[in-house]
Order: sequence, then C-alpha cells, then structure tokens
Amino acid sequence: MKRIALSSLLLSMLLILSACVAGGPKVDPGAYQVSPADVEKIQIPAVCQSSYKIDIPRVAIVEFQNNTTYGKMTATNTHVSGQSSTTRKSAAVAGVVATPVGIGVGGVSASKTDTNYSGNIDSFMREIAPNIGTYAQSAVENTMSGIGGMKIYDRSHLQKIMNEQKFQMTIGDPNTAVQLGKMAGVQYIITGTVDNITTKYVEKIKDDKSLGSLFTLASIAVNTQAGWNVNVEMTIKLLDVATGEQLLNKKVTGHEVAGNQPNFNPEMSITAAKKAMGEAVEDLRPDFSQRFAQRGYIQQLRGNKTVALINLGSDKGITAGTKVDAYDFIEIVDPFTNVATCNMSKIPLDLTVSDQVTANQAWVQVKGDPEQTARLKLGVIVKRQQLKGQGFMKKLF
Repeated sequence: MKRIALSSLLLSMLLILSACVAGGPKVDPGAYQVSPADVEKIQIPAVCQSSYKIDIPRVAIVEFQNNTTYGKMTATNTHVSGQSSTTRKSAAVAGVVATPVGIGVGGVSASKTDTNYSGNIDSFMREIAPNIGTYAQSAVENTMSGIGGMKIYDRSHLQKIMNEQKFQMTIGDPNTAVQLGKMAGVQYIITGTVDNITTKYVEKIKDDKSLGSLFTLASIAVNTQAGWNVNVEMTIKLLDVATGEQLLNKKVTGHEVAGNQPNFNPEMSITAAKKAMGEAVEDLRPDFSQRFAQRGYIQQLRGNKTVALINLGSDKGITAGTKVDAYDFIEIVDPFTNVATCNMSKIPLDLTVSDQVTANQAWVQVKGDPEQTARLKLGVIVKRQQLKGQGFMKKLF
C-alpha cells in the first residue's frame, strides 16, 4: 500500500510538471522605439567602478578517487537457450562477487537461477574497466562548462605538467591537488571521490483491473522504477589554490533505472552508474553558479524599458528563460572610519532572457512596477540568478 500511495503522489507531480513550459519569452526588439527614458545612463560612484572589472578564474578538475568496489574486473557470461546470467566475477578488490542483488565484498555467493540446459550453452570471458574516477571528472567538467563564469583548464595540459614535473598525485588528496594547481597556474581545483554505487532490483507489479483505474495508474507509476535501480554517492570539493582553503565540500547523489532483466549484469550497472553521476553533479549548479556568477551590464533599453539588451550571451551560459537580476549602486560612508564602500542593492524586477540570444548578447524582457523599471539605466549591472540543481524527473529516473 505504501508503494501505491507513493506512486499516486508521483503521478500527481508528473501531471503538474507536464503543464510547465520551458524556454524564454519571444520578443522583437525592433518593434520597440527608443524613448528618452531609455537613453539615461547610470552614474557610477568612484568607489563602485571596480565592480565593472570582471576576472574569469581558471579552474582545473582532477580525476576523482574511486572508493567503490567497481574496479577493473572480468566477468563470465553464460547464454543458455537465449537467456543470459552472470554467475561470478573477479575484481581488483579481493573477494568481490556479483549476485542478482548487487555487488558485495567477501563471502557473498551467487544466487542460483532457473536454467534450461536443453539448449546450447555458450560461455565467454570479457574485461570490464569502468574508469569510475575518470568518468566522474568528465561529468563535473561538462556541468562546469554549462555553468560558465570560469575557464576550464584542459586535462591534457594538466597531465603534461604532471609528466614534465614528474609529479606524483594522490588521487583525491586535497594537498597534492593544491600543489598541482599552483604548477598549472589555476585559481581553483575541483576534486572529490565516488563514494558508493548500490544496485537493487525492483520487481514489476501486475496490473489488477479488478481494483479499478486508480490502481492501474498507480501500478504504471510504480513500474517506472521496475528493474535495476542504481544509486551513486559522490563528494565534491572546491579548493582555493592560493590559500589551500576548502571552499566547498558537498555530497551529491544520483539515481538511474537500468534494464529490467532480473539477472545481474555488471556492465549494465556501471553504464547506469555513469549516467547517474552525470545527473548527480547537476546539484553543484546552485553553489557554483553563485560563486562564479555571470555578470554584465545593460547596453540598450527599448520600449520605455520594456526590453533590455545585456552583454551576456550563450558563451557565458545564458539561454532563453534564464533569470537575471539588476543592481543599483549605493556609496556607503562608515560613520566612524569615514571609509567609503560600495553597496549593490537588487532592483525588485522580473528580468527573463528572451529567445533573442547570441554568443555575447541577449535581449531581456522586463516586468515590474513602473517606479522600479524607472531605475533601469544604461550601464546598470546585471547578474545571472542562482541556477537550480537536478530536476524532479531526473531524481526519479
């Protein structure tokens, strides 16, 4: 009954999500005239002028340490009358055994399977090298490239430096990662570990029409999880190379449903785990998009501040539908020290990137109260809002 209740909730969420429409508003900038209010320029206090200096940090992403039992392995497959069963495998970790309920270390024995020996039997050995740490590195690289706001140091150049300097790096060790970062001339290092990969088989439930349409819908929802459920746990660390400080230590998880055959297949499990890793690292987007926030300014306003052109585009990770914030400058003088500092206050407006996006520019639709839109001027600083992590659907599948 718990599974049915949960599936009903999932089904309701799916219906709500299906009503959502992605993408940004469609605008035609040429249809808007430039009014006198659209040509007003911001007056920048001297103490705030440094806000327009934008440095793009260099970031290196190193190979992750694989703390799971999935190492280099060999597996024996037996095909009997069209059926396949993996009975046992050997791995770099002694005593690793594959069974229909996952992988364990030590005295775990393979479960017996029903087999018809009347057919031909074909057994063969194959090598499996999952390269879990390298794939985790690639997954983080892909996510960071999508976030923007940083220059990703090429891993081949990183390896070249290690070879030239005869540098022996302990994978996953923050101290050696910082040393490598200094050699490469980067400001930040991203490293981490793949901590765990678990597999669990979920059986498909039968549709009992006598229980009504609600049960039918519930069983459909539950059966989206039928098969081998693969879960991945990773730890991500962001290191400041100059200070050695650990700026971020975050654990992320990913989930993927693999094939629905009950016989355990290590290759299928590894493939699903790699995909789950790619989804898990999407939960880094909120933290990293905030730390490496994309920032630009308004280049043009039209339609009495109905639309605005900003100098951020697809090269900076800006896409249709991206939300941005605009900021006012306020010079603050400390009453005791008389030291002037710059304060940036967010203008309460809804700024959404439209379908008009180029490599280095984007038109933004402006919505808000007239007294707030009046605060928009040429040169006003804009910054991309914090990005979201994994969506609800990816967490499910």
